[in-house]
Amino acid sequence: MNAFQPAPLTSFKDGANILLDFIGGEAAHRLRDMGLREGALVAVVQNTDNLIVRVSGCRIGLRRELAMHILGTPVGR
Repeated sequence: MNAFQPAPLTSFKDGANILLDFIGGEAAHRLRDMGLREGALVAVVQNTDNLIVRVSGCRIGLRRELAMHILGTPVGR
């Protein structure tokens, strides 16, 4: 059982491995089509003005406003 509460992707540092718990917002269906779906494991590549994550070997860039609607919990390294 994970002791962490889900948090927006924007709250995680570079290099964090995150298990996605919830995808919300208007673009949720498009994000799921790109592989960002509940239960997916993503790695935060870069968390600056925009967020870059790696999922299934692909890098995806997200606007911060969009990334705030994606919630996840950290997974140990």
